[in-house]
Amino acid sequence: MKCLTALRFTVAAHLRNRLALVLAITFVPTWILVVRACAYGATLHFHEHAAGGIIAASNNRVTQVNSALNAVTVITGFMMFMEAFKSGPLDRRLVLAGFPRRYLMAGRVFALVVVAAVLAVYTAGLLELSWHQDQFGALVLAIFAANTAYGGIGLLLATLLRGELEGFFVIIMLSLMDAALQNPGMNPLANQWGLRYVPMYTASQSAYAASFTHVWPGSYLAGGLVWFIGCAAGGLLIFALRTHSYRRSSTHVGPRQTPANRRRDPVRLRVR
Repeated sequence: MKCLTALRFTVAAHLRNRLALVLAITFVPTWILVVRACAYGATLHFHEHAAGGIIAASNNRVTQVNSALNAVTVITGFMMFMEAFKSGPLDRRLVLAGFPRRYLMAGRVFALVVVAAVLAVYTAGLLELSWHQDQFGALVLAIFAANTAYGGIGLLLATLLRGELEGFFVIIMLSLMDAALQNPGMNPLANQWGLRYVPMYTASQSAYAASFTHVWPGSYLAGGLVWFIGCAAGGLLIFALRTHSYRRSSTHVGPRQTPANRRRDPVRLRVR
């Protein structure tokens, strides 16, 4: 029951974030349509590690996948950051009042998974409307992995940063640089040292394999979940440490008695 209460708090906070909801509904399809209309359609040859070789695909379609991942991960990270950042004072008061921290944490993580799944299905559906995906289910899982990675990053940043602008800026810039590195038009080999450890690498490789081949991405689908587990666990650990000293007093402690505030018995004067 308490876990459902915590989940209700989290969902209510997400529903109040109208900017993120509007962006999720309008920005992703708008960005896909803009790329579809503007990106050139020449054949692009690039190394697809999840498929195990060089593949050929339209640059227009490849850019649509890359741009969709960029847009939806920014929105997911922004939603998770804003919810955790704004509800932080309320969560601390709830813990101080005796509400179990584990239920607050579980509600937040469950809400992240739900939001990531809904946005993954929505984004994959928009790409399916643009052209037929070879593996629609694998594409949904790839976008879901990317969303959970950036959702976990948003939770972690909410515990580390002091302002909304800083969090928004970090999420946008991280996703932009990540998407640029994963864009086959800019980086067709994708073989630089350390590239496989950035948040969107495995999700992007899985998405390209799902969109343009019939090869199942396999373990690449789980790569983004590593970032999700690590960042979400780090954010929840910081929250637990900061509220560890909160104790609910079982007895009422009165004010300290000093000679100045101690009440004295009245003195009776004896009249002779």
